[in-house]
Amino acid sequence: MARKTQQLTDTQIRKAKADNKEITLSDGKGLFIVVALSQSKIWHFKYTNPRTKKRTKKTIGRYPTITLAQARAKRDEYQALLAQGVDPKDYEQQQSQLQANALNNTFEKVALNWFEDRKLKPDFSERTAQDTLKRFQRHIFPTIGDYPITEITPLMAINALKPLEVAGKFTELSKVITKINEVMTYALHRGIIPTNNLAKIGKEFTKPTPQGMNTIEPQELESFITAFYQAKENNHFSPLSFYAVLLVLLTGGRPSEIAGAKWADIDFSENLWAYRVQKGNKNLKGGRLHIVTLSRQAVAVLQKMREISTALNLSSDFVFPSVTAKSGHITIEAMRKAIIKTLGKGKLTTHGIRHLISTSLNERDYNADW
Repeated sequence: MARKTQQLTDTQIRKAKADNKEITLSDGKGLFIVVALSQSKIWHFKYTNPRTKKRTKKTIGRYPTITLAQARAKRDEYQALLAQGVDPKDYEQQQSQLQANALNNTFEKVALNWFEDRKLKPDFSERTAQDTLKRFQRHIFPTIGDYPITEITPLMAINALKPLEVAGKFTELSKVITKINEVMTYALHRGIIPTNNLAKIGKEFTKPTPQGMNTIEPQELESFITAFYQAKENNHFSPLSFYAVLLVLLTGGRPSEIAGAKWADIDFSENLWAYRVQKGNKNLKGGRLHIVTLSRQAVAVLQKMREISTALNLSSDFVFPSVTAKSGHITIEAMRKAIIKTLGKGKLTTHGIRHLISTSLNERDYNADW
């Protein structure tokens, strides 16, 4: 019958001293403490490696930093691992690696890695890149950026985004949630996280009302144009805003492209407006060439703008110049205000005009490729 090892006491350990050689005191079940000649006392655990079947030793720590009770708890933990066929050394190395990975894979670090990878894609323009990074820096990094991405819960993300909802910034909120999930998908595909537990956090928030697409019915267009002309005659807004909005109506062009239109891109001899579109075409030098055939009404608007620019001595490369805007041309906001002063808020926007034109053409089976 095997002799039962008598368990140690704290007093016994405290009083133990090594005189001529180090001594070993056993507590049983593989746990023992070595007292060195320097009188330092180190806990160890001896066991049989479940893979190699060889006897091996694992250091637990220094006494009294590691108390007797803590050493026994650690021994019991190791024995539980061994019962599952797991080597305690391997287990702790894996845990250390996981902790190191967690520190290296904070949400901010993973997001920045995603950002650098995303910038290489052709549909991620410099402006989009800057806007995306600013959103993370403003709304996400200060709250959850330092947390390991594996530890971020839906509630943490929801709490970080609540201020945007409270402020009524629903469109911004929607964009931030989209980018968060792009980062989580990036981490998922690289094995950093086992699953994207933030995939459905958008359901917790109020959905944005698409303000930019407020539009009118086709049968209301005539009355709008009549009112728009009348508002211009009453000097409710500048002639530049008036003709810029009119050109959106006549060409279906994007408001930003109309606002930034340049004389050099307009060919009056062929009635064509040819300009480069950068959006979604980052790798094409200068962007994709977009050509708009100008109707006689659109040409008349451009000629009128040339008369206005000459009369006001506005020497500019832009069709709709501005002496106050940093861009050198009028803004979409100026165009938007001209519509508001005609119809009031929430009824029609410059983007809503494009939507109206698109819907009307689709109803008449016009092919977008024509």
